[in-house]
Order: sequence, then structure tokens, then C-alpha cells
Amino acid sequence: MERATATDLKLDRGEPLPRGRHKLERDVVLASQRGRLITAFVRLAADRGYDKVTIIDIVSLAGTSKRTFYEHFKDKQDCLLQAFDTARMMLISAIVGEATPVTDPVDRIRVGMRAYIEALADLPDFTRLFLSESMSAGPELADRWIEATEMLSAVMHSWREESRREHPEVPELSPLRAQIVILGLNETICMTVHRDGVAAVGSRTDELVSEAVALLTAP
Repeated sequence: MERATATDLKLDRGEPLPRGRHKLERDVVLASQRGRLITAFVRLAADRGYDKVTIIDIVSLAGTSKRTFYEHFKDKQDCLLQAFDTARMMLISAIVGEATPVTDPVDRIRVGMRAYIEALADLPDFTRLFLSESMSAGPELADRWIEATEMLSAVMHSWREESRREHPEVPELSPLRAQIVILGLNETICMTVHRDGVAAVGSRTDELVSEAVALLTAP
């Protein structure tokens, strides 16, 4: 699967995406045969842990065969990596779909952060799996997770720079600070999921958005 780049999140790709379109795209992706296998794998891995899931478990829950599994994935690790790429693209689609129409850079940061957090809450099994195991399930997944974090941080930084062009008195947001904010947000969500479950992320959305935006836009 082709990897996303920072350009995918810079919102300069032509016509704005309609609000909510990402949910339709997500449903189409996950309803496909490959999507059912990914969904089954992620659900099992989120519940049991990656190491305890077998391919037989995956195909049984997905209602497919082992042959079908190997038509889409080389092995379980490949399924894990493709599942992460799928989740990342759905997050990108959510952020792009919500933030594209917003013209004010500071408001765009607020809308983008809310879309990110709400998408994590809307994908509970993906969130449980990847926020807890992304740095411990092998170097390839760790590399992808780092790339995704750096990508989102770079977008927040670029939006802050746009606001400084209109308001030069606003202090610069360093790329490192943007990255620390995103990492801190992810870790807080991970702790919330571990202690209170994914549903609790939704109840904390306003608080999380407020704190993240304050850190990303503070003088």
C-alpha cells in the first residue's frame, strides 16, 4: 500500500471534501473482503494481544478462508502493517474532510484536532491496538507510527506558520513542540483507553481539544 506523506494532510489537493465523507469511505473500505479480514484481526488483537491471534482466528471471525487471507496478506505481520496503514488513511481522511473548508489557520488546528480525536473514538479497536502496541510490535510498525506522528505534527506546525503570516506578532511554534503536543495527546488517549475504555475518549474530547489547541497556539 502506498504510504501517505505530509502533503496528504496539507489540504491543498483541490476541491474540499464534504463533511462526513470519510465515514462513508471508511464503511466501504471495511466492508470489503480485505477490510473484513483487517477488522477481524484488529478486533482480536485489541482483545487478546497481537501474539495470541492466529490466522485461523482471523478468517473464522471474518467469515473467509485461509486462501483468501493469503491473497491479501503475506502473513500476520503484513496484516498488522496493512491494518495500520488503513487506520492511518482513515484518520487522514477524517482530518482532511473536516478541516479543508476552514479558512482560519487557528480554527483549522482546532477542527483538525477534534476530527483526529473523534476519529480515534470512532475506531475503538484500532485505537486500542495501535496506541498500545505501535512501538512494541516490531520495527516496521514502529517506523510507520513515527512517520504518522511526524506527519500530523508537521501539519499542525504548517497551520501555525500560516496564522503567523496573517498575525506576525504570534510567536513561532517549533516543530519539536508540535511533536511533543501530538505525542502527549496520544499518550493521554492511550492512558484513558487503558484505564477507562475507548468510550471515555469521546467524553473527554472537548477537554483534550482545548488543551491541545492551547499548547499549539499559545503565545
